[in-house]
Amino acid sequence: MAMQNVQEELKEALRRACNELADGYMVPDIVPTTASFVFLLESPHVQELKYGAPVSGSSGASMSRHLFGEAYGHLPLGIIVKKNRDEQLHRPSLDKVGLMNVCNIPMQGSAYGNPDVVRKYADLLRALETLRTAGQSTSYKDPALALTQDILLENLRKRLRKLWDRSLFLVPCGRFAQKFFALADLVSPQWQVVTGIPHPSYNNWSKPQYAGAVSRLVSLFQNES
Repeated sequence: MAMQNVQEELKEALRRACNELADGYMVPDIVPTTASFVFLLESPHVQELKYGAPVSGSSGASMSRHLFGEAYGHLPLGIIVKKNRDEQLHRPSLDKVGLMNVCNIPMQGSAYGNPDVVRKYADLLRALETLRTAGQSTSYKDPALALTQDILLENLRKRLRKLWDRSLFLVPCGRFAQKFFALADLVSPQWQVVTGIPHPSYNNWSKPQYAGAVSRLVSLFQNES
């Protein structure tokens, strides 16, 4: 019982730290009611904090280039999807895009740009950074890692449940998003899950080993009205 109380107290402390960081550093999902494709990615970084949208940097530009053509390669997907929503432009190709991160706050201390914040939340950020780079590990002896993973999963499930009744192509991008989507263990009969898509960072969407999967995704996207 004492051990359980210690675990509960640690989880509550970690959750409180997540909530406090979210007050100043959360990048919300963008999933308009018109979205038919929802891309699930890892977490925000510097550009995402700046623009307040997922994939607002080079990864987002790579996504735009592949989904819309070379002429749009300089426009990160998150920025144009957010602009389309905020200004109610209702461009059909953008209306159908939804963007989510597994974690809505940066998982890398370097994204915060404030040594005091990094120092204050060192325990949580250490856990987040470790989870981010843990490969396909799913269970941890370190209580901080296990409990932080639980917190991320609880939050992800809560957001996915809101999409339960919607007919969607759901696209987990990269191993981290794929792992957490699998751990969330929540797949609606209304969803078609598009598998094998890498994270768009490091120009992965242009690499030969992913060409088949990315080509299939682009074809689905372009044919979905």
